Amino acid sequence: MRSKRIKSNPNAVVIYLRVSTDEQGRSGLGLDAQLEACNRLCEMRGLSVVGVWSEIISGKVDPRERPIFMQALASAQANGASVLVSKQDRFSREVFHVSGYVNNYFFGSQTPPLIAADSPNASPMEIYLKAMVSEQERQAISQRTKDALAQLKKQGKELGKAGREAHSTQAQDKTALAIERAQELRKSGLSLEATAQALTSEGFVTSRGTAWSKQSLSKRLTTALTR
Repeated sequence: MRSKRIKSNPNAVVIYLRVSTDEQGRSGLGLDAQLEACNRLCEMRGLSVVGVWSEIISGKVDPRERPIFMQALASAQANGASVLVSKQDRFSREVFHVSGYVNNYFFGSQTPPLIAADSPNASPMEIYLKAMVSEQERQAISQRTKDALAQLKKQGKELGKAGREAHSTQAQDKTALAIERAQELRKSGLSLEATAQALTSEGFVTSRGTAWSKQSLSKRLTTALTR
C-alpha cells in the first residue's frame, strides 16, 4: 500500500535548532539566538510554525543519524512544511550533507525544502554553493594555521608559543569574517544590537570565543573604518 502524499504547505515551517556542545545547550544562548532569528523571519513572512526542535550534536554528524533532526524531518513531512534553520551551518557544515539533502539523495521526493533565515530566498543550488564556499574558507583557515605552525617550528620557536600565535592568527581570521558579515548587515539597515544578535545566531564569535555584543561590535566596526 502506497503512503499518502502530504500536500505541500508553503506557509508552514518546522524550526530546527542545533548547537555543538553541552555547554552551549545548557546556557541557551546559542539556541535562543537561533530561535529569535527564525521567529523574526516567520513574523516578516507570515509563516506558521508547526514545531520547534533543538539538538545538541556536532554538525559533522550525518543528519540521518541525528535523532532530533529525524523527528523534525518527520514533523515537516507530516505537515507539508519546510525545515527552517537560523543559518545554513545549523543544518550542517559538511558539503556532502547539504548536497545529499537538497538534491533529494537522502530522503527522496518527500524531502521538505530547507530554508535558512539569513538567506531565505536561496535556491537549492545557491544553498549547495554556499556550503562549498564555507568549506573552502574553513580549509583555508586550517591550512594557514598549519603553515604558521610549521614555519615557526623551523625557526626553532617553542611549540606552545607557536600554538598560541597560530591560534591568534586563526581567531583574527574568524573575526575578520564576522566584521565583513556585520558590515553587510548594517548596510541592509539592521541596528547594532540586531546585527550583534544576527552574528551570534549565525555562529560568529569574538576572538575570545564569546558572543558578540552591541558594544564589542561597535568598537570593532569603528576600528575597521579607521584602517
